[in-house]
Amino acid sequence: MIDYLRTYYPEDFNDFTESSEFIALIDLIAFMGQSLAFRTDLNARENFIDTAQRRDSVFKLARLISYNPKRNLPATGYLKVDAVSTTETVFDSNGLNLAGLLISWADSGNDNWLEQFNAILNAALKTNQVIGKPSNSQTLNGILTNEYQINLVQNIIANYRFTSIVEGAQLPFEITSPSSMGESYLYEVDPRPQQAFNVLYRNDNLGNSSSNTGFFLYFKQGELKSVDFNFAESIPNRVYNVNVNNINNTDIWLYSLDANGQLGTLWEQVPAVGVTNIIYNKTTNKNIYQVNTRR
Repeated sequence: MIDYLRTYYPEDFNDFTESSEFIALIDLIAFMGQSLAFRTDLNARENFIDTAQRRDSVFKLARLISYNPKRNLPATGYLKVDAVSTTETVFDSNGLNLAGLLISWADSGNDNWLEQFNAILNAALKTNQVIGKPSNSQTLNGILTNEYQINLVQNIIANYRFTSIVEGAQLPFEITSPSSMGESYLYEVDPRPQQAFNVLYRNDNLGNSSSNTGFFLYFKQGELKSVDFNFAESIPNRVYNVNVNNINNTDIWLYSLDANGQLGTLWEQVPAVGVTNIIYNKTTNKNIYQVNTRR
């Protein structure tokens, strides 16, 4: 810049000593130009996945090729029912009232344990179901898996919390309602009041004493939480940030609420697969949403 001034303004500016105020202004302008060039170059680097350094930039560039990064999956498993008991009046084939009795699975000291076990469960099932006639049946990983629906108290969400110590840390878990309807694997049914709660019967054909034969409950690591938000107007491609830690991509359900604040329509989550996103997809459903991770 000094050479430029000497070339084009030789008569107007001739004080080029380092202590002059004019040189200080030139130095300041040079600093501003260098800073702007540096930031422009830094922002340009974030537009290419090979040179991007910000995590958010890498995620956005990945979504350009329909790749949606996923968060960790929660731990899942089965809890086998070892014994059942009831306070209701339930009789077995011998006329024995089972109320208050503890009936254990595969009890070698009780010849009638299976009938009594099933009798108590039948009393807890919905009226249109009995043991042997499940609401859904499928072979999963080589094990026959039947689903039976428990008759629940109205207006409750069938998720039961418990805690367990894993590697010295106490972690929260929840017993949830599973199903394999329409899929080849178990998944958690969308939680809502008056939704069916399924208990599983699994049989690996190795006898009642097998660890994989009997009645099971399905559990997941974590806790179910709800977040309410209101949109005053309809805007395309709206983004809502859920500022809660440790959320996975799979256990997310979006409902619209009616005028009374009750759960209404369940929106459909767009699957995170190639060449599919919230804009380009094959679904005809307009109530759809997409989950994007920020970290």
